[in-house]
Amino acid sequence: MRSLLHPIRAVLGSVALLLLGNGLINTLLTLRGTEENFSTTMLGIIMSGYFLGFTCGTWVSGRLIRRIGHIRTFGFCAAICASGALLHVIFVNPWVWLILRIAYGLSFVTLMTVIESWLNSKAATHERGRIFAMYMLVNLGAIAVAQQILRLDTPDGFLLFSLTAILICWALLPITMTRRPQPTIPDRPKSSLKALIGFAPLAITASALSGLAMGAFWAMTPIYAKALGYDIGGIGMVMSITILGGALLQIPIGRFSDRHDRGRVMTIVVILAAILAALMPLAPNKPVLMGLFFVWGGLSFSIYPWPWHSSSTSCIPTRWFRVPPIC
Repeated sequence: MRSLLHPIRAVLGSVALLLLGNGLINTLLTLRGTEENFSTTMLGIIMSGYFLGFTCGTWVSGRLIRRIGHIRTFGFCAAICASGALLHVIFVNPWVWLILRIAYGLSFVTLMTVIESWLNSKAATHERGRIFAMYMLVNLGAIAVAQQILRLDTPDGFLLFSLTAILICWALLPITMTRRPQPTIPDRPKSSLKALIGFAPLAITASALSGLAMGAFWAMTPIYAKALGYDIGGIGMVMSITILGGALLQIPIGRFSDRHDRGRVMTIVVILAAILAALMPLAPNKPVLMGLFFVWGGLSFSIYPWPWHSSSTSCIPTRWFRVPPIC
């Protein structure tokens, strides 16, 4: 395990700080928007703006990385995300927030492209499951901790937005100080979405459906928890418990998926996650609901990493990322 961590420790350090800030701002905006009396529909639109930017950014990220390199791209986009977090509290307007979320999502997907392409370049096929499990463990662990930062102040203050910007800026430190070389970007022929689906239909389908489910979780769970009577600390705990479940099961599921057919394992996990989600409204009390969130998080948060570390996808070329092939 130590030999796996050594080449990627700087990247994982940046991931931890970046996701602390991102995990905080995602929940914070929903809570602040509720206090500003934004409608649930408007909040859904605002939070969807992040995913719209995230999608559009897939056409930009590869070009930017190819033009200025991984580390400069990371610094450029981190600056946009940090300043965007502060602009949310300066301009408290739903339509301004929508524009900011689109810009934030566009920049954040580029940050994640830098990180995940870097990890792919360091991972051999036989160890990709463990590397991405460690990545997701750091990823989800940071987001879970971020929910507890909500206890430091109320959403209507300036402190939490400032902390978000600080954490995103600090994410620059490990990756810019590393002495390890950046991943190289080989010249490759372009490919289309149709070709990508042909290479890995299961990966594309699983990622798309996982994105729909996770988008709803991040945007609406704080509102759902507040409707159930949870205070700010309780809402943070619901989020943390769910994310913690996802973090704790990443490594065992990653190891299991390295040794068994990933498609079959993924199908079982998806079915179990769907059953648990259907049972949540029937939970007799809050402790049982917390338990359901924990197990659901453990299952659902493990879906996204599998397709991209699967050896069955065999060197997927992507027109969006244009980074080292996922193989």
